[in-house]
Amino acid sequence: MEAIHLVVLNDSNAIKYIPMLRKKTAKSINEIKHNIRIGNAVMACEDSDAEELKTLVTSADELLLMGASIKIYEDKQEITLNMVKNLINTIEGIAIDREEMDNLMCDDHE
Repeated sequence: MEAIHLVVLNDSNAIKYIPMLRKKTAKSINEIKHNIRIGNAVMACEDSDAEELKTLVTSADELLLMGASIKIYEDKQEITLNMVKNLINTIEGIAIDREEMDNLMCDDHE
């Protein structure tokens, strides 16, 4: 499985991003600070988990509103926030299609 990583670029306001990130991750304040300082991911999730991806998107949107510069990577390749949003829509569409197929198959066996 691929992983999606959210990186916050270090700037003079990095300290103000930490409380929000602390609420959304299990990482310590020091770990978040360190990751921002050296350019490591502050959040990561599997690319197949729509709920985790939604949390990542919400966090990215909040960071952008706070003035942060961010980068998002799928493994080592940079992707856009819009690509993550499209991925969520795809995952949710597949789930709906599967449910409809299951319902059709159940109806056929009755």
